[in-house]
Amino acid sequence: MNTVTVLLGVLLVVASALCAVAIWAVTEFVKTAKSMRTLSDDLDQRLVPLLDKADVTVDAANAELLRIDGIVTRMEEVTDRVSATSRTVQEVANAPVEIVTDFADRVRHAWKTRKAPTSSPGSAVRADESDDEAPAENEASSQFTEVAETPASAAAGAVGATPEQVQARTAGSEEHDA
Repeated sequence: MNTVTVLLGVLLVVASALCAVAIWAVTEFVKTAKSMRTLSDDLDQRLVPLLDKADVTVDAANAELLRIDGIVTRMEEVTDRVSATSRTVQEVANAPVEIVTDFADRVRHAWKTRKAPTSSPGSAVRADESDDEAPAENEASSQFTEVAETPASAAAGAVGATPEQVQARTAGSEEHDA
């Protein structure tokens, strides 16, 4: 036997082995391709409805978000209305206090202008100095005392009157009393 025949025999065995491996690889590739096709069909059957459900869920979530947005918008409107109403109620509740305070300030001013001409110039300066030095608590109590001591004609003339008008009225009532 010659070397060529041995080589051809070895080549024939190697070629046969390679053909067997190639046939095995092709059959495995065909099995894998069939498996991939089955998986693809299964995914199509399961994934498409799942994506449809996800689409419906996203649409429902968007609808809920729109509903929540509407609720928040209404709450903002209600909050604005409540705020405006509370401001109005506060103004209405504070109006009488402001009116009384304004009236008391006018009466006090009228009383001071009525007192100023009858007293001496030195005592008027001292009265002004004592008002500046008096603490806030004494000033508040003196307002009530002054309002209580105010004659009805001076109080009636103080509402809406200028200091000159009040002074003229008090001067007229003093002449009438004399």
